[in-house]
Amino acid sequence: MNPLFKFELPEASQALPKATVKIIKNRIKYINEGVSKVEKASGLSYPPYYVEPALLVSSSSTEIGQLGVLYARICIEDGIGGVQIWVQLSAPLVAYGLRSTINAVLAHEFMHYVELVRKFASLDIISDEVSSTLHQALYSDYEKLFEPKWLFKDKSLIKNINTKFSDGLVDEQLNRKTVKNWVEKNLPTINIPPDANVVRIPVMSIMRTNFDPLLKNRIEEIKRISK
Repeated sequence: MNPLFKFELPEASQALPKATVKIIKNRIKYINEGVSKVEKASGLSYPPYYVEPALLVSSSSTEIGQLGVLYARICIEDGIGGVQIWVQLSAPLVAYGLRSTINAVLAHEFMHYVELVRKFASLDIISDEVSSTLHQALYSDYEKLFEPKWLFKDKSLIKNINTKFSDGLVDEQLNRKTVKNWVEKNLPTINIPPDANVVRIPVMSIMRTNFDPLLKNRIEEIKRISK
């Protein structure tokens, strides 16, 4: 799909300054290059991805005053042909993120994609718990993923992932620019509760989904290595 298809909608052109849209359109090349880098390092195909013309944030009712920025996340739907998985990128990541940060975020979301395919392909979906707080969501974000060294052959990319995601996404420059150029200017923001990431997919829909066979084989290889 065209990763900027949402920017062609009237709502986006009305809500965002033309200068901001121009920056994002000029920098989408870094997203495409990052995806190619992840594909080359893994030998696997990246899932469909697109840019949301908004800042994605997450908050919970039990943590007053706490707000987490989601520069990217995985979206799942029950489609006609089975399970559909996309990577949703927050517009500020594209507009203000360093190339190293963009690459790390894309690789990290790819790791989530691999884990989801592992769960769906093995029907290991019954024991997932709903994350009700930001702390729980962050913890579960890291405890379930394969190690980068098992997925990627690019040592610089592996180091970049480990550095940028040592404790959540670490990029103070990106955070400052997002606050100054997006939040303080009241540009579009979407608030996503932590438990909104829980999607219930019928088992029959999962069973009729044709997951990437190369990815399924790699998952089995990694499972053997990890043991």
